[in-house]
Amino acid sequence: MFFASHRFFLAITGLALLSGCVAQPAQQNAPNIPHALPVQSTELSVPKHGDFGHYTFALTWQPGFCSGPNGKSCTDSQPLTPLIGLHGLWASRPSDLIQAKLPVTTWWQKGCSVYNASTTAATPQLDTNLSAILASVMPHTRTPLWVHEYQKHASCFGMQATQFFTTAATLRNRFVALPSAQALINSAGHEIEKTTLNQLIERDTGTLPERAVQFQCNKTAQGQSILSQIWFTLKIDSLSKFPRAEAFIKNAHEQDNCPTRFLIPQWSAQ
Repeated sequence: MFFASHRFFLAITGLALLSGCVAQPAQQNAPNIPHALPVQSTELSVPKHGDFGHYTFALTWQPGFCSGPNGKSCTDSQPLTPLIGLHGLWASRPSDLIQAKLPVTTWWQKGCSVYNASTTAATPQLDTNLSAILASVMPHTRTPLWVHEYQKHASCFGMQATQFFTTAATLRNRFVALPSAQALINSAGHEIEKTTLNQLIERDTGTLPERAVQFQCNKTAQGQSILSQIWFTLKIDSLSKFPRAEAFIKNAHEQDNCPTRFLIPQWSAQ
């Protein structure tokens, strides 16, 4: 097992810029190159319940997200590249639910269904190109993740599906173009200190508010903590500024479940 040293920290902080964005599901060894969005946009209209406090922008580390103590959680169609994927863009609890004293944990668990538990939102229609982009960067879960993400995190806000997913994919593209993202990719297979990873990200973004970046870890069958997600807390009116520090806001909730040191996993042998 590799343990991060000062030399390793200096080496990965000097890595060159790279954007890693594409892999079609049928091309599991596709190169880590940008996938063209028809429009790079962070314009996101929120017609209903727009008085929430922040977004959580969630990226996946695909080998960790698809792994756990019970084995593989993604389907056989899961692309092996890119390593940094897209989970979603989640609005925080709207003010009417805060006033109704709905626990924040209930909002996290149920999302939009709290407004109408008896009805499931319709599956949104996306064009072929955007569908291919989402298939290339979102984890291939047993049920389509993009459908779940829209129904749980966007439908009750009246967000237009194409605009919602274009915004989320644009934010992902901006992160993977950072040197810290390339450092993360090159550290696959090694352990890293959480403070080191935070420092790498802040070298690109500038100093961030408290808990503006939090990490999620899964555990292997052997009990080892492995990176599965990176969560960014963003201002609702500053998505266009991401990944600069002025796009971020302090998160009042401690949601980071990673230990001080964890593995950046590689794909296990198939």
